[in-house]
Amino acid sequence: MTEVINFESIAKNYKCAVAAKYRPLKPGEISSLPQGDIYVSKKIDGELWLAYIDKEGAKLFAKGGRFINEGEMIESLKGCLPKNIDSLILAGELYVQNNKRERVGDVAKAISEKDFNILSFAVFDLVKIEGKTLPLNYEKRLDELQIIFKTKKNNLKVVETSKFNDKNSIKDFYEKCVNQENSEGIIARTSTEITYKIKPSISLDALVIGFTNKVNEPEKVRSILLGLKRRDGSFQLLGACGNFLGELRENLYNKLIRIECDSNFRHSSSDGNLYRFVKPELVLEVKSTEIQTEDSNAKRIRRMVLDFKDNAWQPLALSDCVSLIHPVIVRERDDKISDETDVRISQIESFMDSNQTEEKVQKLLLPKSKILDRKVWTKEGKNGKSIRKIITLQTFKSNIWSGWPEWIVFYSDYSQGRKSPLDRKLKTARTKEEADEIAKNLIDSNIKKGWAIKN
Repeated sequence: MTEVINFESIAKNYKCAVAAKYRPLKPGEISSLPQGDIYVSKKIDGELWLAYIDKEGAKLFAKGGRFINEGEMIESLKGCLPKNIDSLILAGELYVQNNKRERVGDVAKAISEKDFNILSFAVFDLVKIEGKTLPLNYEKRLDELQIIFKTKKNNLKVVETSKFNDKNSIKDFYEKCVNQENSEGIIARTSTEITYKIKPSISLDALVIGFTNKVNEPEKVRSILLGLKRRDGSFQLLGACGNFLGELRENLYNKLIRIECDSNFRHSSSDGNLYRFVKPELVLEVKSTEIQTEDSNAKRIRRMVLDFKDNAWQPLALSDCVSLIHPVIVRERDDKISDETDVRISQIESFMDSNQTEEKVQKLLLPKSKILDRKVWTKEGKNGKSIRKIITLQTFKSNIWSGWPEWIVFYSDYSQGRKSPLDRKLKTARTKEEADEIAKNLIDSNIKKGWAIKN
């Protein structure tokens, strides 16, 4: 009976196991690596894929149900199975080799255009050999790979790996790979199987789209919503950042409240607060240890594209984008403006299929929100009538984009005699039960004796 292989499970489990062992490390921290033998290789800027080879053929597969069954790479893999082995599974980096440094965006473009013949595969790990127990030690797995792939091919190789036991040699290797050969970085595998990605940080100039303020310190920024300008003049959301250097939180707040504007798009932060949108005027320098195009489930990261018209933000459509890993806002760029040069989307183009950044975005027709509950209370006082409202509505938009809250609870408090007559609060929720709980807490906190319900 032929064994049914769950390729998705294998890809998912391997990626999770590898991700759990990876640690980012700055070049200046190489001296902090643990003692002992360390296996160091150049970091190839590609995508993690796995290869399955048996006596009937070969295929490449990756998390998310993706397969490649054709092309010169598949033909190269077919001839690599040792005669005494029925099947094996390998892990490696899928990349496009060119005269310059390889770029992960070239892989996405080649796959989308089915240009499989330009792909190369650099094997770095042995996942499974039919009928054999894999060695736990990486050095022994590497030796097995060298035996299997003793015949070199142009589009298939084992990642060149050097063994070092002193930090200065690793520093020299980094200098050679990154500063002389323009590689993305280096990979350092320790005897404990912890693997370090050593690479310089990535710097971007991004536009401020919106902000939230801190609850306990309301005159300080908690997080910033960032964007880049596309070639058609629209703005691609890049993601959020809540890490700041120096006194930026307070300085930015004082500037951003002066340029607040309307928005027909809502976006909630990780703590459930809605972003306050601003005019596209302020540019920040952001540093990140890494940029990824997929989430933990190997799904393409998609973010909203916005348009700024008539002094307000309008949502257009979702588009493939990236995620910044460990981002930090370094400083404000007073010398930059929100044009196609200073905050251009091409800053992340090497990580994506360039066709997606060039195409004009068509506006997405969104479902209408629906008010599901509305309560109004009034109270007569010496300064006139006071009115308080709580409205719960469902947006029907979270299935279109996960950043869109499915439920919104709106609270307003109007009092004629107050210095600030109208106060408002907006809370987001993921479920109806959560929205009902928010509404209940608002009632318990704000509707006391003397208030009369009117609906």
